[in-house]
Amino acid sequence: MARLGVAFDLDDTLIESFPTYAALHQRVAADLGWPVPSERDLVAYDGGWRPTLRRLFPGRPIERFVARYDALADRHPYPAVAGALAVIDRLEHLEVPMWIVTSRSRRRLGLRMAQAGLAPARFAGIFCREDLPAPKPSPRCFEPVAAHPAAAGRRLVYVGDRWDDRAAARGAGLPFVGVATGPEAHTDLGPPPGALSLASVANLLPYLDDVDALAEVLDGGAT
Repeated sequence: MARLGVAFDLDDTLIESFPTYAALHQRVAADLGWPVPSERDLVAYDGGWRPTLRRLFPGRPIERFVARYDALADRHPYPAVAGALAVIDRLEHLEVPMWIVTSRSRRRLGLRMAQAGLAPARFAGIFCREDLPAPKPSPRCFEPVAAHPAAAGRRLVYVGDRWDDRAAARGAGLPFVGVATGPEAHTDLGPPPGALSLASVANLLPYLDDVDALAEVLDGGAT
């Protein structure tokens, strides 16, 4: 069996986040009487949540937005992307170690994973913004995974929905699996291409019937 290790992005790769994220931002802006951003305005995630809010609402008291958002956010769950849990099950059965490398902060990370049914214990490591030496698209975001004991001797693959995910993987020399479940898929950017380009992470499941063949596809394809 090929010695693979699989790292996943989280939002809109394993959990369906953007529709709820966008709707909540639009509701809070309306509640405050601020300009209501379009979904397109919300696609860019500029170095974290607060920098994104400052871009969207220049000169406004961002902590008012944060407080109102916090009052509502826990009531609006982020479900797993359809079929994602079956992929996690299969990789676990194959004893392929898994990691999460995400631009999300620790804020509500545990809640969102619990809502999606993603038990942290199933992953060899979960690395959020605060854990990374540099955020995506820097290839340094994978350094915590490379240093993890379970990664020794493994060919690491990264699965993500954004062009920043692809750029990070490409910079690190990792095979990239692009999925079309992210918000950029609905803009002029389109979904990021990879060694495999899939409609959803669920479409990875048939490839796991032969992990050796999958490794050849990934090693032979473009990141």
